[in-house]
Amino acid sequence: MSAVQPYRIVEALCASGKGSEALKEDRLVTTADFVAVIDGATSSGPIDGRPGGIVAAETVETVVRTLPADTTAGDFARRASEALAARIGAWPDDSRMRPSAAVVVWSVARQEVWRIGDCHFRLDDRVFAGEKDVDKVSYAFRCAVVKARLRLGLSSVEAERRIKTLEQPFMPLVSLQHAFLNVDSADPLAYGALCGKPVPSRFVEVQSTVGVRTVVLCSDGFLDPAATLDQGLEAIDTVRRDDPLMIERVTGSRPFPPDARFFDDTTYIRLALA
Repeated sequence: MSAVQPYRIVEALCASGKGSEALKEDRLVTTADFVAVIDGATSSGPIDGRPGGIVAAETVETVVRTLPADTTAGDFARRASEALAARIGAWPDDSRMRPSAAVVVWSVARQEVWRIGDCHFRLDDRVFAGEKDVDKVSYAFRCAVVKARLRLGLSSVEAERRIKTLEQPFMPLVSLQHAFLNVDSADPLAYGALCGKPVPSRFVEVQSTVGVRTVVLCSDGFLDPAATLDQGLEAIDTVRRDDPLMIERVTGSRPFPPDARFFDDTTYIRLALA
């Protein structure tokens, strides 16, 4: 294992896109050994009367905070999966999505970025955007439906901005997409996330940060892993101004709610490595 590479937090943000910190499903974790952005899935089923995305994010956060410094990416995936399985217990209905979360972690000791799911990261000028094919399908369908409503005069921009995430036209697929979650197959719709079940190694991404000077980690509340926080926020502001329904400039999962700056929970951290 390489020598420990110290780091400095240059800038960071962890903001709610739901108008309430109590409803925020993102978590930003910084310890001496790890930095992590955790994005709980909004479409997760509830547990004990609480949103599943929040439960999943909290559970993964606890795991990150208690990891031994020399933990490997595979060990982290296993520990987080086991912790979620214990927290969830016997899931009563496999037709409903279990509480789940995406995560991107930087390991100080191993000088590696680990990713499970669709968070973004950036290493100097190299961009690693998070995306999955099942989202591309559902988001494209949503955009087509919204555009058709507007063209036929069945809706308005103002009305569409008030439609909640879990009432968007893509819900028939989103509510079932966990059929492809952690499925170790060549199916292009298969994807990885932490949900209390084993994560196939193909969904545990590892990138070395040896020789890297700047690391950016962010949730998909940002359009991409921008080089600076201001650039990331400016990109969000531009889409909110020019395409508040997120159907023209980008293919989005939801609109910007009225008077909201963010369309989703929005987390970003930029690290300078010595």
